[in-house]
Amino acid sequence: MNKEDIKNWKLVEHIEDVDIIDSDSNSYFKSLAKKLDIPLTNFKDVNRENTNIDWQKMSNHFKFFFDNEGEENEIEIALKKSNLSQKKKIIILYGTKEAAITIPVSIFISEWEDFIASTQWETLIFSDDYELIIEISRDYFMHSNFKIK
Repeated sequence: MNKEDIKNWKLVEHIEDVDIIDSDSNSYFKSLAKKLDIPLTNFKDVNRENTNIDWQKMSNHFKFFFDNEGEENEIEIALKKSNLSQKKKIIILYGTKEAAITIPVSIFISEWEDFIASTQWETLIFSDDYELIIEISRDYFMHSNFKIK
């Protein structure tokens, strides 16, 4: 997959800052989860609360509802104050047969809601050193292994 193949509106907007690391986010995540020994759920239904990561088995689990009208700036500030802001790039997974990409953390933080919307409100995000993990579940919760808010 090349940058010219990317059609996602948000990634096109920042195409010069995007690096493609895999052409299929799902297969990338499966191999990454195995490599990093990330506990996974095996849900098969469409329950919006389901996550790919079994957060109950993670050593740290924080979560908060992020879809409150008017709190966008508050969440941006919380992201800036979190450990994520110490990283240079993040990896965002975009789904089956869609790219896994990296983007500078500063761009993600300043436009976090658009990036999450561009994943159709469900994604996994890793710091590029794989230390920090965020999962967006379809019920508009932001799960993480580090404190954000």
